[in-house]
Amino acid sequence: MAPLNKAVKPSFISPSSIHRHAHRHALAIACCLALFGAQPVLAQDAATVPAEQAPAQPDVNTLDAVVVKGIRSSIAKSVETKNESSSIVEAISAEDIGKLPDISIADSISRLPGLATQRVDGRSQVINIRGMSEQFAGTLLNGREQVSTGDSRGVEFDQYPAELINAVTVYKTPDASIVGQGLSGTVDLQTIHPLDLSERRIVFSGQGEYNSLGKLTAGGDHTGYRAAASYVDQFADNTIGVALGIARLDSPFQEEHYKQWWWASGDTTNGWGAPNPQAGKPSDAIALQGSEGWIKSRNLTRDGVMGVLEFKPNDTWHSVLDLYYSKFDQDETMRGTMWSNDPWFANVDAPLDANGNPIPNVDYANVGVSDYRGYPFVTSGTLVGVQPIVRNDNNTREDKLYSAGWNNSFAFDPFTFNVDLNYSRAEREQSTLETYAGLLDPQIVDFEIPLSNRFGHYSLPDLSDPAAVYLWDPQKYGHDGRMEDSKQTDIIKAARFSLNRVVESSDFLRSYDVGVNLNRRSKEKTAQVYFADLKNGRTPTLVDPSLLSSPTSLGFLGMGDVLTYDPRALLGQYYDVNLSESNDDVLKDYIVEEDVKTFYFRANLDMDVSDRIRLRGNAGFQYIRSEQSSTGFNANNGIVAGSQKIDASYGDILPSLNLVADFGDGWMVRFGWAKTLMRAPINYLSAASSASVNQFGEWSGSGGNPKLEPYRANAVDLSFEKYIGDASYVALALFYKQLESYVFQQEITGWDFTDYPNDSGYTPHSNIGSFYTWANGSGGYMRGVELSASLSGELLHPALEGFGAQVNGSYTESSIDPDGPGGSATDTIPGLSKIVANATVYYERHGFSARLSQRYRDKYRGEYSSLFGQRQLRYTLPERQLDMQLSYDFADGSRLHGLSLLFQVNNLNNSPFRTQVSEASGSTGLLLPEEYTEYGRQYMLGFRYEL
Repeated sequence: MAPLNKAVKPSFISPSSIHRHAHRHALAIACCLALFGAQPVLAQDAATVPAEQAPAQPDVNTLDAVVVKGIRSSIAKSVETKNESSSIVEAISAEDIGKLPDISIADSISRLPGLATQRVDGRSQVINIRGMSEQFAGTLLNGREQVSTGDSRGVEFDQYPAELINAVTVYKTPDASIVGQGLSGTVDLQTIHPLDLSERRIVFSGQGEYNSLGKLTAGGDHTGYRAAASYVDQFADNTIGVALGIARLDSPFQEEHYKQWWWASGDTTNGWGAPNPQAGKPSDAIALQGSEGWIKSRNLTRDGVMGVLEFKPNDTWHSVLDLYYSKFDQDETMRGTMWSNDPWFANVDAPLDANGNPIPNVDYANVGVSDYRGYPFVTSGTLVGVQPIVRNDNNTREDKLYSAGWNNSFAFDPFTFNVDLNYSRAEREQSTLETYAGLLDPQIVDFEIPLSNRFGHYSLPDLSDPAAVYLWDPQKYGHDGRMEDSKQTDIIKAARFSLNRVVESSDFLRSYDVGVNLNRRSKEKTAQVYFADLKNGRTPTLVDPSLLSSPTSLGFLGMGDVLTYDPRALLGQYYDVNLSESNDDVLKDYIVEEDVKTFYFRANLDMDVSDRIRLRGNAGFQYIRSEQSSTGFNANNGIVAGSQKIDASYGDILPSLNLVADFGDGWMVRFGWAKTLMRAPINYLSAASSASVNQFGEWSGSGGNPKLEPYRANAVDLSFEKYIGDASYVALALFYKQLESYVFQQEITGWDFTDYPNDSGYTPHSNIGSFYTWANGSGGYMRGVELSASLSGELLHPALEGFGAQVNGSYTESSIDPDGPGGSATDTIPGLSKIVANATVYYERHGFSARLSQRYRDKYRGEYSSLFGQRQLRYTLPERQLDMQLSYDFADGSRLHGLSLLFQVNNLNNSPFRTQVSEASGSTGLLLPEEYTEYGRQYMLGFRYEL
């Protein structure tokens, strides 16, 4: 079995079809020589046949006149990959060495049919395939499963520099020989094979970067740069190849953020036991119960290194060693203000009731009420008695990603034996610090609140005066600051052994593959939570001028300036910092281990059904044996009461079938059928739990579930395709997935608490009780349709030579209730946008190229990091982002030949991030504005030079 990025022509093509495809393949090879790592990525289609049995390749030197570079070359290679695959795939190929067609890998992938990116902190980070979140997608690097730097399996693509990735293939239908497949699809990132190039290549590139929001706060920045260099060479009569690449990113990301916390009427809050009605507000009117506004400035630094050593001394032995490393640092500063104005909040002037408890007293004046869909909403007025808190936060993160793979193939006619060893490791160290300050007295705030997602307006008192703004706890959190430090490590060690045999005696079976992959994965996370309390219980002002910076403006919300300082510089001087963890904090510590053995068989099929119809593809199965275990703490009242280790095992047989009917003249029909699975998110498998016995002697608890089995599904795919020339096609794809099981939170009765320590002081009647955890439940269907096209302008008219367009759109729907039977009717499966669409128009001629790309995704529920590191599903509104690229390559006869100039604008339309939240009572069915954040535009100006 060849590695996924091995450049081998499928050997099971029938002799009668070789002549029919020879010209098209010759042209594609000529185009590919201009690309970094010009190899077909579908090694599953390649039978790794000895070179003497492969069809003779034309002499590419005769095709110099048709060699093209740039956008059209990239498209031609991608279309060729899609055309030749036995599966239903989408592909991206670099325009040249270190030159993917977008700023980031995630941006490029998200433009493929049926795929969408989820923005995190303003940048594309994770990929949703066919309406399913990143947790359902498999990610490979050179055909090998990758670890993740996040809490679970979803890979964060911003860890991989675009300059070091040469091509990407997204498999939408399973293949028996792909290990580490996802349920929604599989993304395979590829680096170069240096022996696929015919000569030495040395490339340098650099770009300056600017964010249109400017410098928002002290310590932040709005300018940055990118730099990369690549070296590819061949030695010893092209038997040894070396590729080296390095890329550095120093990039600013800025944001202006506004959030409306939650909406409820007086009737609703009173029904929930609010202590007293709020004066001045109509009881039936729905009002906002809290707000926040801040700016964030992030400095991102990423260093990536890639190396490949390839050795092919003869036709028998082929060895490839590839190494990848990246280090990603993020330093984030957040400054702003927030407050609660709900009927439970009691400010410092709150009177006391008979029991000595403060009586909440945030009231309203001059209230303006607007009708919205038949319900009254408070949209303007004055808040009396609020206590705004000034936040100065600092969050740091360091990620390290290592990946190494060594592949050796040995060809002994008619057999090819392959051994692949790989290692992947991800480390993350993260620290989040928040500190609090504010005026000592309750405040009066005039407000105007929008009922659509946009910035609100608030007139706040001056929150930047160091003589009036004190360090203390205005919102009564119970501490004056909070810091959480966490560390996690994710490791995969794997070995793969496979054998391919060419079959010459059959009219339809051209070869078959058998193999086994042994995979051991371990993910460990630890977290510590600290509370910062002011020394000696004092409420100090910042009297040391050296600790203060220029005030930060929240003028985009009308809030004025806020006090600005470096929170980490204050810790030792003003605060006592002590470890203080709740049950939720203790449950963040866990170890999950998985041993997965994958045995597979695949038959590679190819036959001429008639003079005009060729049928090719593959059929096979995988048997996956999984053993998993987790170790975690049991906690009571934030105190570790013991630990436990829980394990489970299960097995799955996963058949798959991929067929391609080639009718000639570019017409094809593809069919795929398979059983698929995706193991549950790793953090769901944690054995950490909280359990106790109540006063009635009953056990109850909550936590993770190490006995979780995978999501399982049956999938059917059908694709109709017409290929036109070398860079044009039209395709219509239909897909249907029936999920037999889906994982959601459930209350499990009959849970055995025998091994749980009991520190509650109560004696249980039985060791059987109820446990609230993730569990396997009923699933449902995912189904959809995708339409895509890539068209060159000269197809329409010769005058349009150089022009072209790529467009795609998809519609997806699901019957799955992610909350289980009886869940909310408004909750959809995470990552599901019913409509996803992309359009790119380009012009490329005489060295000049221009590209304008727009991507759109419909509303969806996204999964994001939330308060205190938890994960949260949020209703995310539609996004439409426009990007632009302009470049010029100096011609061969120019003294500047080899130099390219590049100008790019990312997020040209300043597309905001917007979320909604349900109205508190749930009876109205309304989704109301929650977050509105703008990130500005990224401008990049740079060059690329090839020696």
